[in-house]
Amino acid sequence: MATVYNVRVTTGNFIHSGTLDSISITLVGTEGESPKTAMDNWGVDFHTGLVSDYEVPCEHDLGEIVLLRLHKECAIGLFTTNWYCSFITVTSPKGVAYHFPCYQWMEGPQTLELREGTAKTPSMDTFPILKDFRIGEVKKRQSNYGWKIFAEGVPHCLDVSSIEELEKDVRFSFSKAALFAKRSTSKKVELKLRGYSDSQESWKDLKDIKKVFWFNKSDISEYVTEHWKEDALFGWQFLNGLNPRMIQRCTKIPPNFPVTNEMVAKFLGEDTTLEKELKKGNIFIADYKLLDGVPAGVNNGRKQYVAAPLCLLHLSAQKHLMPLAIQLSQTPGPQSPIFLPSDSEWDWILAKTWVRNADFHIHQAITHLLRTHLLAEVFTMATIRQLPTCHPLYKLLIPHTRYTLHINTVARDSLVSQGGVFDKHTGVGFKGLVEVLQRGTNALTLSSLCLPEDLEARGVSSLPHYYYKEDGLKLWAAMESFVSGIIDCYYQSDSSVKEDWELQKWMEEVFERGFMSQKSSGISSSLSSVQELKKFLTMVLYTCSAQHSAVNSGQFELGAWMPNFPSSMRKPPPTTKGTANLENYKETIPEINTTCTILSVLWLLSAPPGDMIPLGNYPNKHFTEEVPQKLIVAFQEELKRISKEIEKRNESLAKTGVPLAYKYLYPPEIENSVSI
Repeated sequence: MATVYNVRVTTGNFIHSGTLDSISITLVGTEGESPKTAMDNWGVDFHTGLVSDYEVPCEHDLGEIVLLRLHKECAIGLFTTNWYCSFITVTSPKGVAYHFPCYQWMEGPQTLELREGTAKTPSMDTFPILKDFRIGEVKKRQSNYGWKIFAEGVPHCLDVSSIEELEKDVRFSFSKAALFAKRSTSKKVELKLRGYSDSQESWKDLKDIKKVFWFNKSDISEYVTEHWKEDALFGWQFLNGLNPRMIQRCTKIPPNFPVTNEMVAKFLGEDTTLEKELKKGNIFIADYKLLDGVPAGVNNGRKQYVAAPLCLLHLSAQKHLMPLAIQLSQTPGPQSPIFLPSDSEWDWILAKTWVRNADFHIHQAITHLLRTHLLAEVFTMATIRQLPTCHPLYKLLIPHTRYTLHINTVARDSLVSQGGVFDKHTGVGFKGLVEVLQRGTNALTLSSLCLPEDLEARGVSSLPHYYYKEDGLKLWAAMESFVSGIIDCYYQSDSSVKEDWELQKWMEEVFERGFMSQKSSGISSSLSSVQELKKFLTMVLYTCSAQHSAVNSGQFELGAWMPNFPSSMRKPPPTTKGTANLENYKETIPEINTTCTILSVLWLLSAPPGDMIPLGNYPNKHFTEEVPQKLIVAFQEELKRISKEIEKRNESLAKTGVPLAYKYLYPPEIENSVSI
């Protein structure tokens, strides 16, 4: 007796996702296959955003539907159009619905095979056809996504030379690509017309810096421009600026930073000493030793200079973090004076600017590039190469990898390449950048990537006005709860983790390609427990979303006033006090064209990205079961609650020492993935 299956097909709802080609379907069940059936209704069938229903007749019941094949063929001569298929639902004559997430492009004539969407680890598959399918799917992806070495001792990356070589499934959408290209071009043209981008002169008047991108100002950029000389803003940025993980509690003054009580007593307040404040836990330090000995680059044909400063800070009685002392090298002595707030105005400003320049290098190379972009690419590559689409961890991770391969390919092509922006317009150049990345990679640890552990290790868990910490811990807990719920659905015991060979291959690749097989990282090539898996995956989600937002979103706001975030220094660090003034300050900080180029990049990277999917939003329905769908809803509700708390807190900040709202971990403005 003939049976009829109902098929509902959803085409992508973005530009150019529809097709004019002929699409046919074959259903594969445990009791046989359907005939290849053309899906052809009256009118255009696979228009952008269209949901269409079709019937597939069969001579007999196919049993449980486990696979389907989509066949795409030219309908008009040699002319073919691409098609983006989102989702397919097959309903049997008995009313049983089978769900097939797709979310893939079909380019040219081809056949695409999909398996039913229920998430399964390898041990959950019993049918030989499904076991073979998951192996074949991964093998195909491994042939399409190969590794290459960007630089020795640095996380590996996708083996392509340009975005044209990328698979269409990982490229920017048409709208995002168009917006990105428009912004890149418009800024270059604008600066060229103004005569900025060709000028190798120093700024004649610091106020002229405000003329660059003046129309992109915000409350934060205006505040920084007006208050950049103030110690309170300088200290605030260690907590809530672009690099909020440099600061750590200081319990003992380092031997190579001989700050004495006599030097700083008058800045500590009455009835206390440096020793007392150390014991109270009110002294903090930012040590840029990782930059010590890094070779300097060349900008505009002139050698630049790099310092590795130490900065001591004090939590005042008013609970503001204030700088106490700055030494601009790791080696104390007559040639390396310790600068103090009581020094002449420009001596102190110049010393703080050297710290901000060191912060620029550590932020861009380590905090931003290495610890979000490069690691996110490793997680993305391992997910694509080792986990089939039916794997629960693929379904969990894939939304957090969106556009990462595209943006990183752009960065390697024009930003961090030899001859790129960071080579020509920062103090370290390409050679120095690679060395900083190598040192940073060598120091990578799992503990430092897990926010609660990192805060404890740095001794900063109780620091007040540390909004990066406060908001970050809430988001970490929300992600941890969400991840734990998903893992508990599919892993009932530690042995189920150990026996998941696809998961173990994923972990092995992350360990080898991202952490360079370093046991000192606290990571191994395998996972042995449910708890270990939950912790690691929480770190992955946090790194690819919240952490990237925290260190990326404020780049233009906090860097638009260039002296607050200088990319290079044209004169060596001062070796004596009393020599700094406004004129030689302007001769030290970046010249006009370097300033404009870096500000263009900072604006491009921190502008609203376009085609954004906020944290916790999953428009692509990879999980089809009820339990994970409920967990997603619970995660979204928790993010809404956190958002309201942040809104309320930010409203109250107008009365604080630095009256700036902290919004870089505000969930509606955090993207699910590293996409810019």
